[in-house]
Amino acid sequence: MMREYFDLERQIVHLVMDKSVMFEHSDFDIAKRLLRDNNYRNLVSCSKIKFAELIGNSMRMYRSADFKEWIEYFEMDRKVSKHLMSNLIDLELTINSRVSHYVSELLESSRLSNFERNAIIQIVSQIRDRKETKFSIYNGKATWDYVPKMTFGEMKQLVFWLHGNKQETFFKLIDGYSFLRRNARSRFNELNHLRNNLFHLTPLTIHLIHAKISKKGLKNMERRKVVRWISNINSYQEVRNDFDEICFHSDKYIAIKNSLRNVD
Repeated sequence: MMREYFDLERQIVHLVMDKSVMFEHSDFDIAKRLLRDNNYRNLVSCSKIKFAELIGNSMRMYRSADFKEWIEYFEMDRKVSKHLMSNLIDLELTINSRVSHYVSELLESSRLSNFERNAIIQIVSQIRDRKETKFSIYNGKATWDYVPKMTFGEMKQLVFWLHGNKQETFFKLIDGYSFLRRNARSRFNELNHLRNNLFHLTPLTIHLIHAKISKKGLKNMERRKVVRWISNINSYQEVRNDFDEICFHSDKYIAIKNSLRNVD
């Protein structure tokens, strides 16, 4: 396993010796450019999932394959990941706007008890204070200015509060997204985790294999359901086919890991 800095030439040697990757001499310059521009860790951690045959504590074996095949799989993963990122942006923009509107509406109305009003103000204040300490204390006014500045993870705190305390408003937030009605907290958490992974350049394949596993296979099916759901928004057949292939290789990798070690 590579634990020190390897220049591009040594990365290629490492792929040959450790991952059974085959290169034509004419591939070397292309390989160096691709490794430079795509990051060794991202490319290899993604594509090795497809070619893994044995995973043990002291041994890892990979099916021999051309570097071109490794690149093709990585590019497919990146294409599906970009599709997911686009859908996630659209979803986040919609939910964020609705949270801004409905929370502001609640705070400006007389439909909240003092306890409920203070609870919302406390959530927004904790986030606002971390970002804008030089401003006056937040008192529930101009909430529509604060919510759009929140990250998805920060915004979901308001979503969870509405889910637990004002379900009628929560259902307005997810209008058109009926998938989010069931296991709402888990699914919003998975959406947030997926968003953070993809926007920090973690390949989708890696996100999927890090679902909890058991001796019977995948334990955390919510992850798969959430990823498939967001993928199917504004989807097309080629993306669905590629997504299915990524799921196939991710499941195969998990099965190999399960067959060679004890898991809880």
